[in-house]
Amino acid sequence: MNIVPLIAGFVFGVLGSYILFDYWRFNQKALKTKGKILRYYEYQSKDSDNSKQTMYRPSFEFSLNGITYEVQSKISFNSKIIPIGQNTDILYHKGNEANARLAKGNDFRLGILFIGLSIPAIYIGLYQ
Repeated sequence: MNIVPLIAGFVFGVLGSYILFDYWRFNQKALKTKGKILRYYEYQSKDSDNSKQTMYRPSFEFSLNGITYEVQSKISFNSKIIPIGQNTDILYHKGNEANARLAKGNDFRLGILFIGLSIPAIYIGLYQ
């Protein structure tokens, strides 16, 4: 038994499961509306090898019942995926509009990727 890949596989599996659960939980009651991108906050992210990558966190607004909400996304992207000023789909929960998400960044594929990576890591940890 090799403990390092086993622990890595477990961590990847838990992380992937959480991402899938969060996606499912949020989308169960999410409502869709239109909003627009206001700006991007730019910052530098360091990788494990100390290389830097510019990341972009969008800020967007949408209106419901005459009230305009401005939200900074919790998800960052490696490019400006939607041009500033362009209309886009927004997902939100009634009564919790401050935690709205861009529909374009709300995806389950990252969760599947982490679970996919966990399977060989657990196998290597158990049998190699």
